[in-house]
Amino acid sequence: MSDMNFKKMILVVYIVVALAEGGTVTVCSSGCDYSSPKAAIFAAKEGDVVLVESGRYYDHLKIDKKIALRGADTGGGMPVLDATGYASPLTVSADGVVVEGMRLMNGGPGSAGILVLSDGNVIRDNDASNNYVGIRLVGSNNSTVRGNVASANLEYGILVEGSFGNFVVDNVMMKNFIENAFDDGVNSWDDGLVGNRYGDFDEPGEGCADADLDGICDAVRKIPGGSNVDRFPLAG
Repeated sequence: MSDMNFKKMILVVYIVVALAEGGTVTVCSSGCDYSSPKAAIFAAKEGDVVLVESGRYYDHLKIDKKIALRGADTGGGMPVLDATGYASPLTVSADGVVVEGMRLMNGGPGSAGILVLSDGNVIRDNDASNNYVGIRLVGSNNSTVRGNVASANLEYGILVEGSFGNFVVDNVMMKNFIENAFDDGVNSWDDGLVGNRYGDFDEPGEGCADADLDGICDAVRKIPGGSNVDRFPLAG
């Protein structure tokens, strides 16, 4: 193969990879592509990343295409999506969506900070506190919920309904009024090494004893709603 043909082939590979990865649409108060996450999501194409910089955004977002919504701490902390006491701050209805690095708060009655209605999603490293439900999966299969905080919600921290094959791992659920966790399906609440932290279980006298001080409770934690257990709940 000649050098010219080889260079052409490499160029084609780069173009294909770039197209597969999609573009990045930025959101901030000024100087970015958009000042509204809703407008950015509407404009984004499948495969794009919507990058939201620090700030407080008063929106109710619905993701109905395969994109990634990522928060970026640009000096003002995690970007906040504030629902102002009405509906859910964020609803995911497309398959294969990634949501990470966002703070979702002030969802209204019957809502969730993050409401997931689709399959194969990744929900990680978010703070879904101060809603009615923190993170809620309804009919969602084969999704990953990892590294989130879902605390101080008026009903549940993480609520899983009619959903199967999901991984719910390394999340923190504290001081949720009804239950920290609920699951009526068949899902995994640990990855074989670590599980989740539950505010009603993580201290001695609440169910957790950590005799070997490895940070894992010695007893399993049953998940209300069905037969699921967290075999490796995290100690406080």
